[in-house]
Amino acid sequence: MYKTEMHCHSANVSTCAHATAEEIVEKYTAAGYTTIVNTEHINPWTFPRELEMRTWGEKVSYFIDGHKKLCAAAEGKLHILLGAEIRFFRENNSDYLVYGITEEFLRECGDVRALDINRLSAIVREHGLMIFQAHPFRPTMMVTDTRLLDGIEVGNFSPWHESNNEIAEAWAKKHNLLGITGTDFHNSDHEPAGGILTEYPIYDNETLIRTLRAGAYECIYPENFKPLV
Repeated sequence: MYKTEMHCHSANVSTCAHATAEEIVEKYTAAGYTTIVNTEHINPWTFPRELEMRTWGEKVSYFIDGHKKLCAAAEGKLHILLGAEIRFFRENNSDYLVYGITEEFLRECGDVRALDINRLSAIVREHGLMIFQAHPFRPTMMVTDTRLLDGIEVGNFSPWHESNNEIAEAWAKKHNLLGITGTDFHNSDHEPAGGILTEYPIYDNETLIRTLRAGAYECIYPENFKPLV
């Protein structure tokens, strides 16, 4: 079986992350992963202050440059796919993992932080991508209309948050949503713990989307996970 991480941040882009590209690659190769979906934040705090005064195109270039650094560190060791964790300016208490994105998609959409979940969901579906709500049952999150989602993160294994994974699992089953798990990796002392298992390696976003739609995967769960909070 092949292991794919579905939720990973690096210090290249995500201001709340402290792991270098090299540290991430070392951690995930040691843990037997084949693929990482690099879901850097695109939220009101992502970009340095001086960059916020510049164009959206320059912001996308910054985001993609960070992704390329992780790809370079992983060359010959891991497959790195481009994803994003998006939070809006106005609805700023929920996060959405978008899978299958490209640089062209980001440039075409404009500043996705200025959207809302209704518009983002429509755009994602227009482009054949997929959208999952990240850790939907953390205390600060808002539960999203399930009709706007392809699925939710039923297991988030950040030890620094109470994600109420049991509730998320039950919610996905009740509403017939796809479920995924993710490590929500941020720091070099965090051990890879989530993602999906497949019978074949996931080399690109097309394979990832096809696999998710078909439900041709199993979720990865760590043993005896308990958040520290």
